[in-house]
Amino acid sequence: MLLVATNKADLASDYFILRLKERGIPFVRLNTEDYGTRFQIHIAVGATADFVIRCDNGESFASDAISAVYFRQPRTPHISSEIAPSDRAFAARELKEVLRGLWRVIPARLWLNHPRNLWLASNKIEQLHLARDFGLCVPETCITNSRASVREFYDRHEGQIICKAVKNGFSHADNIVTMATTKRVEADFIEQFDEYAMLPMIYQREIIKNCDVRVTIVGDKIYATAIYSQEHADTEVDWRVWDVSDLDLRHEPITLPADIAEGCRKITAHFGLRYAAIDLVLGQDGRWYFLELNPNGQWAWIEKKAGYPIRDAIIECLQGRKDVYGWDSRANSFEGSQRPSAIAGLRP
Repeated sequence: MLLVATNKADLASDYFILRLKERGIPFVRLNTEDYGTRFQIHIAVGATADFVIRCDNGESFASDAISAVYFRQPRTPHISSEIAPSDRAFAARELKEVLRGLWRVIPARLWLNHPRNLWLASNKIEQLHLARDFGLCVPETCITNSRASVREFYDRHEGQIICKAVKNGFSHADNIVTMATTKRVEADFIEQFDEYAMLPMIYQREIIKNCDVRVTIVGDKIYATAIYSQEHADTEVDWRVWDVSDLDLRHEPITLPADIAEGCRKITAHFGLRYAAIDLVLGQDGRWYFLELNPNGQWAWIEKKAGYPIRDAIIECLQGRKDVYGWDSRANSFEGSQRPSAIAGLRP
């Protein structure tokens, strides 16, 4: 059985599970914010170590039933209103710690991706160093909270620099997601820099783009998609603005040069990842620039826009199968081996 660890608001998991149902693949979805309110976890350590998860609908499943885990987007458990306010911080820590322990003791052989690997892979600063070491081109970068350093970097590149968050630009509060986008640095930003003196940021030379490129890696497969961000003024600097606008941003399947594909494979393999979403830029100078790697990045819109079989690739990866699906982007069709027959079984 496949365990999908995520949250109730994750639309990509909804989309993925539709495919599991279509193919008759047994799975259970665990929305981790419900731990303590809608499901229970029992972990036993004795002559053998095992666990049981019991859901409020009466269903339960044990450790030996889990063959693989898709660690999608788990969230912190909600704290019951029955718990006294003074005890809620303690309760939150305890619930989170049991979940953390659960991920460590699940005996599943296949993960996409294990939280330990996600944590190791999530630092942009290390990513930039590794990308350079693996032969990928990286924009000249400065990570600092020094006004003098930003001014020097700005002057050296004649004002053509951008800034972005060191960790990520997303924040969640009251069920509202906000995004701090990548922005061009203007002179007045530096003059007002004292307001941000305690906040380090990533500053990079702005690359004059031909297009953005999203590289989705699943197992041994690479799906590259050109995102034509330069066709709209709003998405010139950060194509993600498209996600919160009414723009119809053009996407197209492409094939990466062999050396760029190899660099993407190497940095993904370095972190022990079976899945990664890598952002590149194809500059007008003809060079391919690495920006960052998201070890748990979104992919559903790429499948819909570019037509890649990403859901099926994830399934095959979690089943430990290779080369089941071939892909010819020019013909927009499958080639090679046939689709496997659906796996009969329980569909919770």
